[in-house]
Amino acid sequence: METQVGILAAACHLPAHRRAVGDLLEEEGAKGGPEVMARLGISSVPACNGEGGSAMALAASQEALRRAGLEAAQLDVIVDYTILPQEFLVPAWNMSNKLQHELGAKKAFTVGFSGGGASNFLVALSSAAALLQANENLKTALLVASDVTIPGSRVLNPADPVSVLGDAASAVILQRGTTRNVVVDTELWSDGANHDVYYIPGGALAHQDEAELYRMELDHSRYDGARKAEGLRRLTSPLLERAGVQFDDVVFFLYPNISSQDQSEFQQAFGATAGQMCLSNRETHGHLQGSDFVLNYLTMLENGSVPEGGYVLAASHGMGFLAGVSLIRC
Repeated sequence: METQVGILAAACHLPAHRRAVGDLLEEEGAKGGPEVMARLGISSVPACNGEGGSAMALAASQEALRRAGLEAAQLDVIVDYTILPQEFLVPAWNMSNKLQHELGAKKAFTVGFSGGGASNFLVALSSAAALLQANENLKTALLVASDVTIPGSRVLNPADPVSVLGDAASAVILQRGTTRNVVVDTELWSDGANHDVYYIPGGALAHQDEAELYRMELDHSRYDGARKAEGLRRLTSPLLERAGVQFDDVVFFLYPNISSQDQSEFQQAFGATAGQMCLSNRETHGHLQGSDFVLNYLTMLENGSVPEGGYVLAASHGMGFLAGVSLIRC
């Protein structure tokens, strides 16, 4: 029998400071009004006010370890799924290496993923679970991210806003041999033609004096044309078939908090009811990149939304170019 890997504990760390979306729309010269606000479904976001990304990652990791009843010295691997560390220029600098040092995780090694939007979390989840299953010398993994939005880039696509970004750190402890919250399997797919749908045009340091080139950009027409929810349904079928699970056996869906419109499109494609998703965090937190999954996972557990043995599907279209679905058995 294949060794099971499950989620032992999880934690989020959010800045205390908050920004109202109405103010951010005005500051960033974005289109506003009732229709835009309704489509976004976001009223405020947590925003760093002096906090460093690695400091938030450290706090989230320490809390996850505390909840798991583990010491940092027991960690075998640290997997970083951050998109926007915003502390030093990457990839010359590695946040997970700094975190390893500050935690005191002396026997762990670090690896990271970037460029996949919220799907980075699913890539990290799948990769860490596979590592623990394949190597009997590895037992425990820390998945961690800390995203701090580039100044002036909280409103994604100001001319026709798609989402509003908040700041957050999150951490998940995976362990081999667990029987609850088991990571059953993951299916991933990327569309290389859409590699530049979501990007920062600055070109590293080539245009460092031109601030407008360091603003998040989204090709809205290609983003809309990506058939995101349809693609996730296509990935779900082989995933469930391999697991021997019927679609009706899935009782809850973990999905990013991009916008009310995006979540509604997912609900329609998957036939999910409001009670089968965590929708409340979107309004009060906005989009936190991969930390959306951890925040919504914790809310799901707090609300007792899934019975023991129930199946949860975590899904993300990765801003239209890196789609992923993971099956978790609670």
